[in-house]
Amino acid sequence: MFLIKINLESMLENHPVKPKSIGIYFSVLLIATAIMPTLPQLDFIAAWQDPENTLLIKAFQFFSDSVSFFSLGIPVGITVISTFKKESNKNRSWLSLLYILLSIAIAGLISAVLKRILLVPRPYEIDARIIQFSVGGSYSLPSGHTTEAFASAVALMLLFPKWYVIVSLFCWASLVALSRIYLGVHYPFDILVGMLIGSSISVSFYFFVFRKYLD
Repeated sequence: MFLIKINLESMLENHPVKPKSIGIYFSVLLIATAIMPTLPQLDFIAAWQDPENTLLIKAFQFFSDSVSFFSLGIPVGITVISTFKKESNKNRSWLSLLYILLSIAIAGLISAVLKRILLVPRPYEIDARIIQFSVGGSYSLPSGHTTEAFASAVALMLLFPKWYVIVSLFCWASLVALSRIYLGVHYPFDILVGMLIGSSISVSFYFFVFRKYLD
């Protein structure tokens, strides 16, 4: 564990995202994930939902449906624009796109496999108080939307580590995650597991595989 920490710190050298920040992020996620199953998640979802608040429902449906457009559209758009800029490094642009797409694909594959292993039913299938406001795929755990959103967002944060990029992407991914809870198709625990999968895959791929080619 000590050797892994030293190796990660050496790879993070000269990168704006510091080991301490990544450590705090994953520590908070792991603690929250460990605590969440002990809390009354179904009661929380049932109390939070308001069928009469159509504006909030539509807003969360928008964020929920935006996941593929933003997670794939933004990287592709950046790559296309960079390709036509004379001063841009085209090889780095296409390699960055490959990194993001691979992170999303592997994280999504892990999510899909876990769904079929764990076979957790969705909240609206368990509790009659909870209303389904969005389409759900197969099983509940983990959240595929959240996994994809955080895999894409974290990858873009590492590639473009400006504070306004990090804040914007984290807020968007978090709203996608929250939308899946409010729309009745996921437990908060599903969301946290999806965040862990998506974030860890993107961080691992960046520092252990792609960074040496992107610098």
